[in-house]
Amino acid sequence: MSYNERIVDNIINKGNSYGSDMEIIDDNEIHEVILFRGCTSRFRENELIDNVSECLSKKGIEFSTLSDESCCGIMLYIINENKLADKVVKSNIEKFNSHGVKEIITICPGCYESFRDYYSNHPDFNIKINFAMDLFEDEIIDGSGHIIHDPCHALERNKQVRSIIKNVPEKRANSCCGFGAGITKGNKELGLKMAKQTLSGDKVITYCPSCYHNLNKVDSEKTVDFFKLVKEQL
Repeated sequence: MSYNERIVDNIINKGNSYGSDMEIIDDNEIHEVILFRGCTSRFRENELIDNVSECLSKKGIEFSTLSDESCCGIMLYIINENKLADKVVKSNIEKFNSHGVKEIITICPGCYESFRDYYSNHPDFNIKINFAMDLFEDEIIDGSGHIIHDPCHALERNKQVRSIIKNVPEKRANSCCGFGAGITKGNKELGLKMAKQTLSGDKVITYCPSCYHNLNKVDSEKTVDFFKLVKEQL
């Protein structure tokens, strides 16, 4: 089975891009503001959920999570499986509406991009979308000794993140961590080389779960989650 075929099978049959077993249970409750956790945070890097959850709570932002959350579908669009992706979008919108969701907060740039580009134009989608970083624009965090890695899916946020994280170089760490577009699956040596280049300087702050996952595997001591740093200084 090819990489693309595995992605399709995982999302359609398992509800997540990693193919992890998950029990999808509808709690039949209303969830007006949800934290959409995303596949990588849920199935590979749970501490990212803990970090952002604590930060949101410290800011007094009330939210909940859906017990029946499933993949946003962006990977299907990336591999040009648009018809299947559209079905995932439709199914998720029906789920959000059944729970009375009015606002989505996500820490994943890919999920945010998916909601912005593929959900927001759907006639049945009338939900406010927040990239979690947007809710912390009034904070000033000391990033001394760190360098920021701007994820491929969020390059437009390079000024925004540096308005929050101060005392860091304007120059970013290596532009791609090596995870994007299936590089680590297609060419592990290239993916590892790119990750090492990204981690070659100071401790690296990243605000993408997939980038964090890829870099954390290479050097956990030098890989820092944006919200972990924020949590420590709020």
